[in-house]
Amino acid sequence: MEPQTSASLISAVKTLAIELWGEDRWFKELVKEYVRLENQQQADDAKPANYINRRNQIERALETGSCRLDTALLLVAAVGHKLQMVKVIQDVSVIDF
Repeated sequence: MEPQTSASLISAVKTLAIELWGEDRWFKELVKEYVRLENQQQADDAKPANYINRRNQIERALETGSCRLDTALLLVAAVGHKLQMVKVIQDVSVIDF
């Protein structure tokens, strides 16, 4: 199992985008879908997102392997998936010596 990091999540999004739209069009289509989803979620009075600023933002996320959680959620949604977060509780016993 691959370590759970922001870089592995972004890499998985890239892989899915290439499968979905092909090697030639994946980045353009990913940004277009990201912008569409972001604008859908915004309030009516908010300034709409556009392709140019989001292209730079997504490019940077792909290069660095990190981004904000809201960006990651939209990237995952842009390739037709949802990110599920699970809280794991581990029982830790303390032994006094």
